Amino acid sequence: MAEFTFFVDADLYMMNGGELAAAEEDLHEMGVWGVDIPKEYGMDLGDRVPVRVNGSSAGIRFYCKLLGMKDPLQLEEMDRVLAAAEVKEASSEE
Repeated sequence: MAEFTFFVDADLYMMNGGELAAAEEDLHEMGVWGVDIPKEYGMDLGDRVPVRVNGSSAGIRFYCKLLGMKDPLQLEEMDRVLAAAEVKEASSEE
């Protein structure tokens, strides 16, 4: 299991009403176990909305595609976090 927080463009997110092109069942099937939009940030993030996703590596990558994430820094960080989670998961199975 892994967790990653995407920082999504607020205008784009609100324009879509926070809706994704997937039903909750689709998310669970793909390995997304939970999505949280933390409220504690307030206006500190300006034009970005934090979206915290819990799930399998494949599920988080699926959610990333649904968000249309293109920010190279976030994509690089996501790959790093997911690679570490996969190594941890593999070592705990041994």
